[in-house]
Amino acid sequence: MLSAIVQRHLFEKAQTAQHLVEFNAGEAFALAALLSQLLAIPDGRMALARSDRAILVVAALAWFIPEQHGVYLAMTLAGGWILLTRRADRHWAGIGQIWLALSIYAFWGKLVFKILYQSIEGAEIGLIYRIGRLVYDGIGTEGASLSVRGDWAIVVLEGCSSFHNLSLAVLIWLSILKIADQPVSRPALGALATSFGLVVAINVARILAMLPSREAYHVWHDGQGASLVALASVVAMIGPALFWIEERRCVPSRRA
Repeated sequence: MLSAIVQRHLFEKAQTAQHLVEFNAGEAFALAALLSQLLAIPDGRMALARSDRAILVVAALAWFIPEQHGVYLAMTLAGGWILLTRRADRHWAGIGQIWLALSIYAFWGKLVFKILYQSIEGAEIGLIYRIGRLVYDGIGTEGASLSVRGDWAIVVLEGCSSFHNLSLAVLIWLSILKIADQPVSRPALGALATSFGLVVAINVARILAMLPSREAYHVWHDGQGASLVALASVVAMIGPALFWIEERRCVPSRRA
């Protein structure tokens, strides 16, 4: 993960504040969750079989690949191996789950979403249009474009989709559960679903805010509005899980 961070800053072009806020939040929570699992291992001992060492050495070779996605392929390999061989050990299983969640967010999820977005696009434009009718009287659609006036329209691409950040929400949610040592349960999944709804609602509001003019588009796509939306989205991903955990801790235990 550290390799991916270093390579991103060395080899890629400067990123927007929105991307930095979103991606670094995922990395920070994943790193905290990994440390919590390592520190929780009894006596600090990590018993590794010879096959475990071999897989980890192969995965570590990704450090030398000058492309950050190689690191996430290695995480997929190592995380999948741990889940297949160490399912009975909850700490090792937690490490494997976090590695897989991080690799899905950083690589696999984006790849699959890019492939499937053509089938999702129509439903998303329809959702934005139905909500937009409550705000704008003259909103119209044509393919993937939205407009409220004749001389200005925006096109919703996969990078601006309301659903492309859901894998980040899963990563943060899983990391919080591991840090708090809480199992995946129905109420916890309800907290995740709440985060999904809030993230989608925030991005739909952002897209609708871009519609009136070119100036509004630049504010909400590249300017301060974009940074505000990124921060609000991260809060929406963190808040429901934390609220559920605190509510669970406040429930009084039943005395015998």
